[in-house]
Amino acid sequence: MDFLYNWAANEPVVGDSYSHRKSLGLENKVVYFYGGNIGHAQDMINIVRLAIAMHDQISAHFVLVGAGDEVELVRSAIAEHNLSNMTLLPPVNQDVFKHMLAEFDIGLFSLHHDHTTHNFPGKLLGYMVQEKPILGSVNPNNDLQDLIEQANAGFVTVNGDDKALLANALRLLHDESLRLDMGAKSKQLLQDVFSVQAAADGILRASGLVG
Repeated sequence: MDFLYNWAANEPVVGDSYSHRKSLGLENKVVYFYGGNIGHAQDMINIVRLAIAMHDQISAHFVLVGAGDEVELVRSAIAEHNLSNMTLLPPVNQDVFKHMLAEFDIGLFSLHHDHTTHNFPGKLLGYMVQEKPILGSVNPNNDLQDLIEQANAGFVTVNGDDKALLANALRLLHDESLRLDMGAKSKQLLQDVFSVQAAADGILRASGLVG
């Protein structure tokens, strides 16, 4: 059985003259970037727990951009735990988002443990287009885990396995060559599975027009 995944055009952007990294004071940091809905469905405290666990890693920083019903929860947690390694920003337009992503290092995502469906966060396509390694957590039995890890495009754990998520985050933090390799594999996954051409081929197969 063929599945028709979401798709995206392979149109990456390059950093412009404005440096988001510099404006946020992150020139010497490895940045874990999350962009999108900051809500219950994502279980954002899952990401907060990771930032807490990595607070002693002075080269790591988390940037979260978006809106949702857990923004205040995240903001309160940042204050409560004095998370100087996490920056929470309001939503930005798509052009700014793409340029931020082009500058930063790791694409981050989270899905609530209690999901019962195979959610596919649209932000992952942006990460792939910009050739970013992916770090994430999913609900149990979500096929995203196998898809991403079999392609060596990143690391995915089941939400709640904080120890494994931390270990994966540290691997990406301390190994630039691993980040670059997984970023390249992330782009290849886009080409193989999530490109416009892959979607067109899937539609043709489903219609019986090609074998």
